[in-house]
Amino acid sequence: MPSRAPLLAWLVLAGLGAAGGAAGRRERAPKAASWEEVNVLAHGLLQLGHGLREHVERLGGQLRDLSGRLAAHNASLAGLERSAAEQRERLARAHSLFDGRLARLEARLDGTDRAGAQNSSGPAAAAEQDSLQNLVRRQNVRMEELLQKIKQQQFRMEKQNLQIKSLQSKVNTLIPLQRSEKEPQGPRWRVTVPRSAGDGAANQTQAAESRTLESSKLPAGCHDLFLEGQQNSGVFEIQPPGATAFKVFCDMEDGGWTVIQRRSDGSVDFDRLWDAYKDGFGNLTGDFWLGLEKMHRMVKEERYQLLVELRDWEGNAQRAHFLFRLGGEETAYTLSLLGPIRGELESAMGDFPQLPFSTRDRDHDLKGDTNCAKHLSGGWWFSYCGHVNLNGKYFRSIPRQRHERKQGIFWKTWRGRYYPLRSAAMKIRPAEPDRVS
Repeated sequence: MPSRAPLLAWLVLAGLGAAGGAAGRRERAPKAASWEEVNVLAHGLLQLGHGLREHVERLGGQLRDLSGRLAAHNASLAGLERSAAEQRERLARAHSLFDGRLARLEARLDGTDRAGAQNSSGPAAAAEQDSLQNLVRRQNVRMEELLQKIKQQQFRMEKQNLQIKSLQSKVNTLIPLQRSEKEPQGPRWRVTVPRSAGDGAANQTQAAESRTLESSKLPAGCHDLFLEGQQNSGVFEIQPPGATAFKVFCDMEDGGWTVIQRRSDGSVDFDRLWDAYKDGFGNLTGDFWLGLEKMHRMVKEERYQLLVELRDWEGNAQRAHFLFRLGGEETAYTLSLLGPIRGELESAMGDFPQLPFSTRDRDHDLKGDTNCAKHLSGGWWFSYCGHVNLNGKYFRSIPRQRHERKQGIFWKTWRGRYYPLRSAAMKIRPAEPDRVS
């Protein structure tokens, strides 16, 4: 019964209104009207309490179910780890046995070669040599089969780990909610019995004040703050149309930009799952990702500007401007590029006007045989993995190994595919009127 609490609250308010009207009509019996008002309110609060208790019990059941599933996954993962350990031991034994056999085969082949050199016309030596070569081929096939089994076990373990992470995130979301429901709370409603005619004037004053508070709306974005005269950059609260309020970092230089991503010191791990990229993470005054849902609520289906700022380890900086739209979660937050890039930085997004967002547990990239977010690091609007990734691993110095460098923050058309950048930032604001058409 998900809508029972709001319905009961409405009934309580309706009871209060009815009781108040009755009190006005029955001026000769104010005491009876007050008791009737208290009875209606008490009954409503009792029903509301029953509804809250059922909500807590339902949350407890969901939490127990998730805990059971998590325990089952942990047990399954433990079994897979044991199986993988056994496979590794078998592989090690087979490898050792193969090395010994290979050494003996090589010795026999050397002896056969020497015997063949002494008596090249011996058919027995040729037959023995063919037999040894066939044995070597069979051993190689056996080794390949064992390696394939190990790879399959590792793939299953990684899949189990992703499922466990997803369940843990759900459990971590439900636990604080259940605790807050169980904590004793003070009464949210207060019984007030009309006593004099002056109370009506006081109620009118309070209603006027509440209307004044409701009329003071938050800005829809950092650009609106800039237009209102705000010149200092920092953290502000905004409220896009039709959305709840949330905090953002506003860069007030050059027209007021809302910062949606910043990479500067490696203090935040960006190798996260879908839910984290949807909700956002990090520190607004440091490294952070604002959250795909918040970005979508700001942008909706309107045209916006995207400013990308990059810096390498030699102190060089580059900027690029895009016009874009951003779809909702039903489109996997598809990024639609609406025009050519502006600025000195050459586009690395490729000839792909629409790119859905991908993470390790939600693969939406265009490369069918590879999960780009898993192959590289972090979530991004991947095409074929190798063009751009501003959410990769942060390296405080350039790694020597090529396979490590490809997992960093890179913009292929500037410093190349295997150059991890020192910093990156992404900022948005509404498109200029002369660029909307």
